Amino acid sequence: MGRKIFVSYKHKDSDVKFLDGYGNTARAYVDNLIEHRLSDEIYKGEGDEDISKFKDDTIKTRLKDKIHDSSITIVLISPNMKELWKSESEQWIPWEISYSLKEVTRNDRTSHTNGILAVVLPDYYGSYSYMIDESCSHCKSRPIQTNKLFQIIRDNTFNKKGKDECKKQCSYCYRSFYIGEQSYIQVVKWKDFISNKNYYLDKTVEVRDDRKSYNIVKEIK
Repeated sequence: MGRKIFVSYKHKDSDVKFLDGYGNTARAYVDNLIEHRLSDEIYKGEGDEDISKFKDDTIKTRLKDKIHDSSITIVLISPNMKELWKSESEQWIPWEISYSLKEVTRNDRTSHTNGILAVVLPDYYGSYSYMIDESCSHCKSRPIQTNKLFQIIRDNTFNKKGKDECKKQCSYCYRSFYIGEQSYIQVVKWKDFISNKNYYLDKTVEVRDDRKSYNIVKEIK
């Protein structure tokens, strides 16, 4: 049976690379996921209906139903996903992540904490450097621009208990890096995800099942 997956994204962010046959918005990448990448999974996210026309309370109720019945949340990272003039508590992506992480009882059924995977979309020029720097050829470390992420994502990266025991420094690039998986929310490039989808989804489930090893932050600050 396929995994139940919810996708969180900034619907109209158009500062992403044009995807042939789909368009140049974050929503175009969701359509591609639904039609090709998640065909053997159970998609629990927003369908073709535009729910933005509804009141916030109605939207929340509909999204709660979908997230509550999912086990993995994929967050699509795009260049303009953050509305800098709004507090994070007023934006949908942080709320969806927070709800995905909580154990919530609805209709006598309690959800479990979702595994969460952050997939970075290529920008208008096809680059990922706005979020992920190039890897060091020696140590393979790849710095992530966490300062550009929503706080709830930042709080759940590099948050494994005892992580400092796994910290090293590369004698070639002088970067500090960690050995092994140290983040509850893994960050991966779109091109890597679509080329090895099952590996990354399986890894997300593995981390979720080991969630007690992480200091998980579930509330929006």
